Amino acid sequence: MPLTEGDVLDTLSDSVALGIEFYVDKIHIKGEYLTTVRDHIRAGNILVKGGTQDLAFYDQATDVLLTQKKSPPANDSDRALLLHECVHAMIDVYDPDGAVTRHMGELAAYLTQTTYSVRKNPSSNRNGTAPWDKFWGDLYATVRANKLDTSAGNGVRIPSATLENLRRQLAALPFVNYGKFTKEATGVSDGLTRRNLFLSSDEPVSMRSSSVSHETYVDPSDDYLVRTLMEAYASADVKGYGSRLRRLRRDFLYCSLSRAHELQRRFSVRKRGDRLSELFHPRGSVKIPRVWSLETPPPDDRRQRR
Repeated sequence: MPLTEGDVLDTLSDSVALGIEFYVDKIHIKGEYLTTVRDHIRAGNILVKGGTQDLAFYDQATDVLLTQKKSPPANDSDRALLLHECVHAMIDVYDPDGAVTRHMGELAAYLTQTTYSVRKNPSSNRNGTAPWDKFWGDLYATVRANKLDTSAGNGVRIPSATLENLRRQLAALPFVNYGKFTKEATGVSDGLTRRNLFLSSDEPVSMRSSSVSHETYVDPSDDYLVRTLMEAYASADVKGYGSRLRRLRRDFLYCSLSRAHELQRRFSVRKRGDRLSELFHPRGSVKIPRVWSLETPPPDDRRQRR
């Protein structure tokens, strides 16, 4: 059984992962940005599927993250690899125009993976003269030289010139295809396709920095939604209406896609006898505002927002 979406969410809720912050050339790795990846996974904009290989993989063309074929729960080594792929997803979110080069994007992921490993286990290292051993050894050396092994290194900027030796090693590694791309080659990001039905095309996913593992959002029940929509506020109580709006947006943003599809069908027209549908399409003296947009962006609509 491969690692699951829960393992990825746990990785992205790990306080060690969220405490990492540094720059690889112009790429900013930051815990806050990793929580955005987590939010997009929950919203269904990034899909997590179980893979069949020893390595995980993120495909920016389909916005799918394949986990490695390890038995859950993920250990620290597994999480480090998942974090590597989540950095690729982060770049896909924050660089929709595709300006990040392939080599720098890969080094950013490897350095984040190594930083996480060293912060989890300060004695982590790798020695040897074979290409992969030398590459990993220099990754560890770069992390320690820039003090990324502790929070003292947060905010450090590692310029591309400092990483040139690692970049050359990356391009020469056996069994991978990094060498077929030039130093200037891009194409590792193109933004996300918004799949969530209750997220309007120009609305960014919120960024939060909670470190609670396996946070779950229970699908909103009919009873809960009816009670919420029936809450009474004075016509001038803007704060009350605003609070309900934000609460409902959060509830619907993180509900399961199956529940979202069900509610979309029920909300598309006013259905007599369906109390929830009737409240969504108020008539007469009932004054309950519409609380979200049901407009779904076209399948190829790739957003330039977070």
